[in-house]
Amino acid sequence: MAKTKSRVGKSAAVAAILGKYEKLRANIGQAHGTALIAEIAADCSAYLETKAKRIDLKSSVGGKSYFAFSQDPRMSRAINQDLFIEDQRVLANLLGKLTADPGLDWLSAERCNRFLYTIAISFCALSDVTADNDQKTPGTFFELFVGHLLSITFGVKPRNQVEVLTVEDERSTLPTDFIFDLGPKQLKFHVPVKTSTRERAVQVWAHQRMLNGVYGEGRFKGVLVALAETKLDRRKLEVVEICLPDQWAVYQRFVARMDRVYYLDLPAKYAALARQFPYIPVKTLGEFFKEKDTLVKPESY
Repeated sequence: MAKTKSRVGKSAAVAAILGKYEKLRANIGQAHGTALIAEIAADCSAYLETKAKRIDLKSSVGGKSYFAFSQDPRMSRAINQDLFIEDQRVLANLLGKLTADPGLDWLSAERCNRFLYTIAISFCALSDVTADNDQKTPGTFFELFVGHLLSITFGVKPRNQVEVLTVEDERSTLPTDFIFDLGPKQLKFHVPVKTSTRERAVQVWAHQRMLNGVYGEGRFKGVLVALAETKLDRRKLEVVEICLPDQWAVYQRFVARMDRVYYLDLPAKYAALARQFPYIPVKTLGEFFKEKDTLVKPESY
């Protein structure tokens, strides 16, 4: 069934934000893309603070507290209270620094992760409270946001497909979220980007398996980036995390190896996979910017 994208009576403020979101598509990896992200984040945060109500949620996730924004009759997805930057002055200062230096080396891994989480979840929350059943727009924004950050970091623009078959007159391509090619005789990165994985996680490992089969083991490093694995019961106002660590271990052992998995709201059950065979390094996205120089080396497991 097709997703509904109704934004009945959207305000001028929301229309302006969506206009900047559309422009972001054409500015991945460019300075103007960073400026657009900063403007979108500031506008989303200001809108939520002034137009939406905050509702505390019951958390069934150990050690985490959540809330949601509400604008009748709609409610946003769950927001991690400890990761969300509510102080507008603090956020504005960080956004100004981001525009001047998008490399993010100036932040600790923890502060970087909180900052990036706030940007991502603010757009998602705004979309949730201003549209009916629109999963595509926040998912696409998260892809563009992550794609831009990695494009700046790697210094190359991403592709969203790669050739996997060339036999005589037969040609075939594999659609992916992002492929970052660092150049001749250099590593390539296969980077799926998901707001959540759930049952779709197997696609990540399956695509990595195809790339390994065509190009050989180690040519493409697999790096999954995800937002969160939370699910909100809007009737009970209760948040749970849906994780499948045993299935991930099977994929890592028998399908293909992912070199890294990064989360903004990191589930403890997935973080534990880094400490047991078959070892999947699952970390916060903030940590990526501290180990990026190591990650581009052939052996950085």
